[in-house]
Amino acid sequence: MITDKGQKVKQIYSDLNRKFEEEETKDKAKEQSIAYMNLYGFPADTQILNLLPREMAESYECIIFSKDGKHVKLGSVKLGDHLKPVLKHLTGQNLEVELFLISKSSFEHFLDNYNRLVSKRQVDNSIKLMSSDSRLTVASIKKLSNQLSDLSASDIIEILVGTAFNINASDIHLEPGRDEFKVRFRVDGILQDVTSLNIKSYPQLVSRIKIMSKVKLNVTNVTQDGSFSLQFNGQPADIRTSVLPSAFGESIVMRLLRQDQSSMQFEELGIRGLAKERILESLQKSNGMILSTGPTGSGKTTTLYAILNKLIKPGVKIITLEDPVEYKIEGITQTPIDPRSGMTFGSALQGILRQDPDIVMVGEMRDLETAETAMQAALTGHVVLSTLHTNDAAAAIPRLLDIGVRGFVLAPALSVVIAQRLVRRLCTFCKQQTALPANLQSRVETILQAIPKKSKVDLPKKLIFYHSPGCEKCHGLGYSGRTGIYEVLVVNEGIQKLINDSATSLDIKKQAVVDGMLTKAQDGLLKALEGITDVEEVFRVTEE
Repeated sequence: MITDKGQKVKQIYSDLNRKFEEEETKDKAKEQSIAYMNLYGFPADTQILNLLPREMAESYECIIFSKDGKHVKLGSVKLGDHLKPVLKHLTGQNLEVELFLISKSSFEHFLDNYNRLVSKRQVDNSIKLMSSDSRLTVASIKKLSNQLSDLSASDIIEILVGTAFNINASDIHLEPGRDEFKVRFRVDGILQDVTSLNIKSYPQLVSRIKIMSKVKLNVTNVTQDGSFSLQFNGQPADIRTSVLPSAFGESIVMRLLRQDQSSMQFEELGIRGLAKERILESLQKSNGMILSTGPTGSGKTTTLYAILNKLIKPGVKIITLEDPVEYKIEGITQTPIDPRSGMTFGSALQGILRQDPDIVMVGEMRDLETAETAMQAALTGHVVLSTLHTNDAAAAIPRLLDIGVRGFVLAPALSVVIAQRLVRRLCTFCKQQTALPANLQSRVETILQAIPKKSKVDLPKKLIFYHSPGCEKCHGLGYSGRTGIYEVLVVNEGIQKLINDSATSLDIKKQAVVDGMLTKAQDGLLKALEGITDVEEVFRVTEE
């Protein structure tokens, strides 16, 4: 206990001395009319350090801490003619130098980043040795955990983002604790632990991410959202950042937006049979609304993008309203909304209808103003696409009626409702047939036997299912990638009558099934019979 107390007292004295030294250096800078910088907590970029050899930095007590294009910022403990060799070295590289006064302690602290240059090379070499195709994997990160803590913030970000892209992760979670911070990836909708790193490297990592994301570095008590872009394997990638205050520091989630998702074709979605036929029929019309429903992360936006790709052609004008614009698509006009400046879905929709579009996509039906304007557009010669948060297709109709849309407007405006979930695909390398427990087999048979005759589905005489135990190719998970399971409700005369009668979602669903609609569970189990996914996965996402 005495030792702990002594260490705390020593730390307090050290902090006070450092604070006094920084104040003294700041006053000196003011006297000499030169800029001052405190490098404690400033995120280091090892690539910038390479511009000035360590020997020169130590000899002249100066260091480069920032670079923007050809402009570099050089911090020095002392100013004077002795810096001429350093300035000559930098200007010889066609660099413009801005001088800053820094404290001796600040310099020594930042100088330690040169040690990470060696660590970075060691990590790079280790990665090449561990992976024959030079691709980073979760396994390689786990093996390198001790070395990763010694890298600069920029290098850690580079490795984490590179790995996330390689394994098709959708999100990177950084969660600080008392002594460590946890790194987790969301892969195929499931959050997985990747590694834990020393908390000492976390403040610089947070600072670097906040700078890249263009959010306020000095604000730590409120949530902030930002974004940045980078190149990965020669392809542009956008990353959306969310920063949240927590007990041990700021928690960060980085969402990876792959541009290849915006190019997904309708045929790749996994919508088949009668459901596919009915959607394609509705796309031939020159008006009407198509809704995609489901919870967050169920693939609604991807479905709408795939439909848009189907509709892009000469002679057609397409405008979207998105919050934010996630994927950029050639051939359409994409408009980001900004509620803070008064540009909501509702107000912006009225504006874009004056732009003479043929097809409009509204990111989400959030309120009556948006819904009514969209319905009127669907009735007056526009194809309108949008999303809604409901558990199934039938529930979308009472939901719209509840927010105030009138039945006599909704019934003729709405064409199709697509409800969906995402299931993980079985790994094709370790997939094998499996027998279901008796109770599960009985449950599956009951659901499949309820498939309506009008759906045109022929069940095999023998039901064979599959599972994947996990292998090296799928990182032991048994799954790789995802596909959708759907229920597609077509608004025909029978459904229109129910809408005008303000029927319940249960009555609407019963009528849709009579008309040939497959439920999500039925569509999922049919995909399980084909070995695309397994029964457990279907029930995981459809049980509500």
